[in-house]
Amino acid sequence: MRARIWIFTVVVAVALALNLARVSLSIAQTGEDTMRARVAAASNALRGQLDLLDARLAPRAVAMMPDLIEAVRGGDGQSAARPDERALRAAGAVLSPEPDLFAVVNSHGAIVSRRARPVQVLEDPARLPLSQAANGGVAVPTFATFDAAVYRFAASRVPGGAAAAVVGTLVDDRFAAQLKSQVDADVTLIQAGHILASSLPQGEDRARLTRWVAAPGPGYGVLQIRLPFVGTNLSGELPRGASHYAVRGALLPLDGGVQAALTVPASPYLAWLGRYQAFYAAGLAVFLFFGFIWGLVARTPAPVVQQVFTPPPKFEPEDGVVSPPRRAPRMTPLPGTDAAEARAALAPAPAAESLDPDLPPRSDLEVAEAHPEPDPQTASEPAVWGEPISAESVAAPDPAASVPDWEIPAPPGVAGKAADASNGALQLAANEPAAEPFPGDEPTRVEPVGAALIEKLRERDEEVAAQHGNAAAVTMQDFSLPVAEESDPDEEHWRETFDRFCELKAQLGEPADRISFEKFAAKLKKNRADLVAKHNCKGVRFSVYEKEGKAAIRASAIR
Repeated sequence: MRARIWIFTVVVAVALALNLARVSLSIAQTGEDTMRARVAAASNALRGQLDLLDARLAPRAVAMMPDLIEAVRGGDGQSAARPDERALRAAGAVLSPEPDLFAVVNSHGAIVSRRARPVQVLEDPARLPLSQAANGGVAVPTFATFDAAVYRFAASRVPGGAAAAVVGTLVDDRFAAQLKSQVDADVTLIQAGHILASSLPQGEDRARLTRWVAAPGPGYGVLQIRLPFVGTNLSGELPRGASHYAVRGALLPLDGGVQAALTVPASPYLAWLGRYQAFYAAGLAVFLFFGFIWGLVARTPAPVVQQVFTPPPKFEPEDGVVSPPRRAPRMTPLPGTDAAEARAALAPAPAAESLDPDLPPRSDLEVAEAHPEPDPQTASEPAVWGEPISAESVAAPDPAASVPDWEIPAPPGVAGKAADASNGALQLAANEPAAEPFPGDEPTRVEPVGAALIEKLRERDEEVAAQHGNAAAVTMQDFSLPVAEESDPDEEHWRETFDRFCELKAQLGEPADRISFEKFAAKLKKNRADLVAKHNCKGVRFSVYEKEGKAAIRASAIR
């Protein structure tokens, strides 16, 4: 029993462990694929957002403003002067909402307006990024630094003059947070190994990101798995079947030497898997411990003993004829004294005392006359069942009746008689106590009995004794004179069948002297009675045939 419990526990534990491994691999692969797809989608979305940002700056719309064109154009035959506040106001009238930076620049200088700062006049236009657009150069939107700050600049040349309108957006954490909300990933802009703007919080996260940018990989950090009682001690070990990076990321190169780091945290996809594996393993360990303890305390059941009843073998005779049921063997009678004792036990016991207290007790002779006994067999005469009895033995009178009254002593206080020992009968001891009366034999009425009643009782006893004697004589005469049975109408057919059966057995080399015609006819008679009762037919005919090298008999019903 103990081995069965432990084997069951181990098999179930192995099945549960295999299920955990299968589920963990499937979930981990799904999580990795989801994070890679999310990073790729964020990269495409970031490029699209930068294009939309350049379109919202709209430097061309500023450059086409008529007031700005009039302000930067010089007089007749005079060269254009350095842009002034009139040109700056004309440019700002088109921009709504006001950008972080806008400026008007020409070859003589520039005037710059920044949010929350005073207007700044530049003598050297080269200090302003994309100032070459005033001289007809190509101005491509780019990230550039101005006055210790990084902006996203875009410029457009003012038609009819050597001037240009420059618009810029400040690159800071607010700008990175806007991009994060639009690309569904953390965005960090890095230039020359330094973080320009990031949607990540200040502190360890940005430090880990800087180290990862120096040596890029699939991710960085260690996934934190918090569990009861153990805290984060299993971080770096769980989940099994997946990488343990806390963040998945990708570097996207942009213009102006700026790189965008797009990062996605892995905790929403894999942290719960690590906790699931930990709890699953703990439950599996508890199950194994419980199975081990159960096996130790289990009791060995007692063996179940089942009684198997084997039916007795069916006897099939060799001759193929169904044998009749065997009769029980006859019991041989007990010779001599034993037979006398048996008859004495069956003899009716006379009453011990009279019903009338005034009437004297009956003598043994009267008792013997009222209840005569059959003649006991002597030890020299064998008892044969069914042997005819001679007329002399039937007509022989009872020896007790021929004996005079004075030769039969009556023992006092004993109901019964004593037979002569020479005849082999049972003798009762004179000193044997009288039998106790059986409950319910007490008389229900006690009345005086007269002489007439005694005479009637004696006559009745004599009639009963005569009837018993006649019945015994008739019975013995019936046994001694058996009646001849009538011949069966099918006996001739049975005789022919028996002869053919013996011939076929002789041809097949079988002994034919083991069965007599009487036994054969008895079997056929029994089979005929069974078939007539079963099929309700008029008669049965038997035929002899060979079956498996032996002679056999087939029965056919006659309708």
